[in-house]
Amino acid sequence: FLLPMSTIKECERVLRTFLWGGRGRGKVKWADVCKPFLEGGLGIRDLKTWNKALLLKQLWSVLTEESIWAKWCHAYLFHNSNLWTATSHGHLSWSWRQILRLRPLAKEHLIYKCGNGEQFSLWFDPWL
Repeated sequence: FLLPMSTIKECERVLRTFLWGGRGRGKVKWADVCKPFLEGGLGIRDLKTWNKALLLKQLWSVLTEESIWAKWCHAYLFHNSNLWTATSHGHLSWSWRQILRLRPLAKEHLIYKCGNGEQFSLWFDPWL
């Protein structure tokens, strides 16, 4: 599920306290600490970005139907729709609604291959 910003900030506060000893301000900007080693950082993952990446991986799993969970989503959550047209309100769980909120971000990074067109919807799939 998508972590609330308050939780992310609290986790980062704990990490900063550990790194800098909890006395005063940090010696380096947190954005610089989160950079990879090769770019001069400590390689600590940015929790907000990492959390979104893991949720996008779940979206990818639903798109490619790689797991039993993805097949269950297609059978019980989508019914006569697909991932792009599924509604994000109603009796859905909070975590599923958070995953559906990331659809616009996922659309930006997809490349479609139509093939013979059997699994491609000209009407519903974001092909433009």
